[in-house]
Amino acid sequence: MKKYFFVLGSNPKLSLAEIRSLFPVSNWQILDSVAAADFEDDLRVKDLMVALGGIIKIGEDFKEFSLANRRALSEFVKKTIISEAHKKNLEGRFNFGFSFYGSRKLPGDFFKLALAVKKDLKNLGFSSRIVTSKEQVLSSVVVEQNKLVDSGLELCFFVDKNKVFVGKTLAVQAFKELSKRDFGRPNRDDHSGMIPPKLAQIMINIARGNDSDYMEKTILDPFCGSGTVLMEANLLGFKKIIGSDISERAVSDSQKNIEWINNLLKIEKKDIEIFQSDALLLSDKIEKESIDYIVCEPYLGPQRGFKDFDEVVEELNTLYSKSLDVFYDILKKDGRVVMIWPQFRANNRTWKMSPNISKFKIESLVSEEGQQKTLVYGREEQKVWREIVLLVK
Repeated sequence: MKKYFFVLGSNPKLSLAEIRSLFPVSNWQILDSVAAADFEDDLRVKDLMVALGGIIKIGEDFKEFSLANRRALSEFVKKTIISEAHKKNLEGRFNFGFSFYGSRKLPGDFFKLALAVKKDLKNLGFSSRIVTSKEQVLSSVVVEQNKLVDSGLELCFFVDKNKVFVGKTLAVQAFKELSKRDFGRPNRDDHSGMIPPKLAQIMINIARGNDSDYMEKTILDPFCGSGTVLMEANLLGFKKIIGSDISERAVSDSQKNIEWINNLLKIEKKDIEIFQSDALLLSDKIEKESIDYIVCEPYLGPQRGFKDFDEVVEELNTLYSKSLDVFYDILKKDGRVVMIWPQFRANNRTWKMSPNISKFKIESLVSEEGQQKTLVYGREEQKVWREIVLLVK
């Protein structure tokens, strides 16, 4: 049994929904922006980190101390750093740093400890450097640039009331790769809407859950746009991927972006079918009860200019209701839909979607009892927020 911790992303509830879907263990421990749980088997954290859209860091050795017992905590930290320096006895300098979650009391004390450890390391023949940041948390960029995972050490401290938990980082989010897949792709169409790769990853992971055979399943994006969901499904190893869009340009963009990512990352070509179609006519093109997962961000309404939100919501409710009827026909039994609905916010009022989902069971994406089952996120200044919904046939 080993305990792992996951540092949650900018929307902690969405990040938590992702890892709870993949790992439906019952002992999740939530501390501020961190979730931890015991696992019977070792996790392949570097592979896992590539597949997770909402997680910033993954680590292990979630050891607990009383916050009052600073001496024991300091001794553990000192021994851990020196042990790691010996373990990673590479040529060059040994870099180490600390991140503190949930408390502003510890950083000052531990910087003094770090200086003392640096002196001990020098006496042992190690050249070392303390990696610091203006913030009390080292970002994934800082951790990566200073090679703290591969040839150094980052210790994370999580404070909860009178306790402090300590762990070491094993992997950080692949920010360079995510940025390249987002902004480096050859074909982009901001006007038609384009979800970021991280969100596409999260949605796909929520859809597939802990299905160990997901690679053998079929995934569909019926509003594929420039192909973000298709690209991320391709990277996750799905062997059968289908994309469609009413726009001829979207189909062309998706095809070119898939070809680009395959060449860039030398991905073996899979069964990927992309074609032009109105989502309401997919029953004519896709076999009944043949799809395992549908993941999509549909048309969210006009994005610019004046909008009569009452009229927009009415039109979208009709479109989504009819689309869901089609989805029901082409989904296998227990097939899952992860879909984005817009929420419009203006003049201190919110307009919410309410399409007909009577054929489906809506699954909760939150752990708290009595809470709304969907997840909503956006920035205060935005007029269009996203509501993520999980439906099961």
